[in-house]
Amino acid sequence: LAEKSNGAELLSQCLTGFFTPLIDLINNYRGDVIKFSGDALMIYFQSVDDTISPKYNGVVPPHGTYGLPDLGPMATAVLRASACCIEIHKRLHMFDTGVDGVFFCLHIGVGCGNINILQVGGETPPETHVPRCEYLIAGPPLEQISDAEPLAKNGETCLSPQAWEHVKDCVIEGRPLESKPEFHLLLRMDESKYTFPTIKHAAMENDNRIEKRFRLTELNVIRRYIPSAVFKQIECGTLVYVNEMRNISCIFINGAGLDVMSSKGATTAQELMVSVQKACYQHEGTLNKFLIDDKGMLFLLVFGLPPLVHTDDPTRAVLACFDMVKIFKRLDLVGRFGVTTGRSYCGVCGSARRMEYTVLGDCVNLSARLMGSCTPQGILCDEETKNRSSTEVIFNALAPIRVKGKEGQIPVFQPVKKDGVQEIGITAEKKKLRFPWYDHPFAGNASLVAGGVANANQLNVQQLCSVKTWAGIVRMQELLGGGFDKSLHRGEQTITLDTKTSLKAPAGSPFLEGGVLVLESQTGMGKVELAEHLVTYCAKCLQILPVFGTMGPRPGDSVRLAV
Repeated sequence: LAEKSNGAELLSQCLTGFFTPLIDLINNYRGDVIKFSGDALMIYFQSVDDTISPKYNGVVPPHGTYGLPDLGPMATAVLRASACCIEIHKRLHMFDTGVDGVFFCLHIGVGCGNINILQVGGETPPETHVPRCEYLIAGPPLEQISDAEPLAKNGETCLSPQAWEHVKDCVIEGRPLESKPEFHLLLRMDESKYTFPTIKHAAMENDNRIEKRFRLTELNVIRRYIPSAVFKQIECGTLVYVNEMRNISCIFINGAGLDVMSSKGATTAQELMVSVQKACYQHEGTLNKFLIDDKGMLFLLVFGLPPLVHTDDPTRAVLACFDMVKIFKRLDLVGRFGVTTGRSYCGVCGSARRMEYTVLGDCVNLSARLMGSCTPQGILCDEETKNRSSTEVIFNALAPIRVKGKEGQIPVFQPVKKDGVQEIGITAEKKKLRFPWYDHPFAGNASLVAGGVANANQLNVQQLCSVKTWAGIVRMQELLGGGFDKSLHRGEQTITLDTKTSLKAPAGSPFLEGGVLVLESQTGMGKVELAEHLVTYCAKCLQILPVFGTMGPRPGDSVRLAV
């Protein structure tokens, strides 16, 4: 679909066609879709006592079978989840998408127990004034699901021992699991006692969730959970236009060592989320997800989503990983980072009843696979990220690896941040001028012409500062008191002290009387070239060397500061 002109529309239709009946079934059994995680859904069936609800008729028990005693809130919730799974398999197994012979199928894991529901975050993204938050659930049921779900094949549902204990007298068991006999496959309901239509009908009859649903007038209350670009489309009634295929860089992060159910777990989760948000937003990325599922604690960060799109998004993603490794170490947690770049589906996933803005595609899947292959506190990148990144990062080639979903081995790379600049200004041995951007070029790989970065920068200076009508060079010539000379920027310039031939800056200039000169503008407007000419002219013609430096466009980028 990524290669088709209408690929985004086709994929959106395909996903909506599948998720609409799926989410309707889940909702009918009193389930709530908590998270979309790639091709997986996290569903929550709340344990509620319907016998105390005003809607309860007092005749038919909450499980829906007249004449049988009430099972209690937890057992009823597990029974509804089990019945929902059975109907899902009956109606949606091998779902025909209608696109190139592609069929969807599911395998499901069920767990039960107490959970914590947390709201974490609160940092404000750079493109909006509204703080962004995420909600997540955590607890023993998710650990149970991490064991149960892989045991189920396509078209099957596996129950954890805790869930099975509640419904073992209500259902018929499937084939035994020899590897883990304490887990049980669900075959069908024990129809002499319960049927999924009666369970569903009773669940719908006693459902009062609509009374607690947010109204359209309360949309501002929940916008903290919605990306700003998507919220604007919702406000304008143009949500359909949010779906698109675009080039992005994404980071999958797996975190370990945090027990949210512990006494300090919620506080640590909040500190971790805020710290990751800050690192992401400083590099103008988007934090798309934070969840705890069968794979553990997961973050999904995306660089290149509207309105924050940059030509150096792959570099930003890798630099953000360096910052986040420090965060995990500071909190005594283990992080694993996978970074990939490529064309992916960016849009809504779900149905009109429940949807989420997400990213899907081979690039996203590969990011998760690289994350799973990482060493603790390690970062792995794909070849596309390496090729599109600037020279601020060094990529060490590792042995190719095999990952799920790929036929052969794929090349992987370990990024390493360049060391700080060693020598800036007039070099000790050769008395040559050296600038901080020679070691950390702004323009990335495109600046590496024959002769290296220094020659590339000198060429840029010659071309840009030769434009006589450019306001930058006109103002600089007024301050320096001399015109632009290309010969100053050819080859390495040896700086010698010769006061007899030195020129003088005009009166009122900071280069005569002292002072501070600040060059400030948007990125790409010629500050580097102007600064290089300024310092070279002062050193060669005025026989003075200004204290100079730049902080660069990166957060905490002190390596560009030099004298």
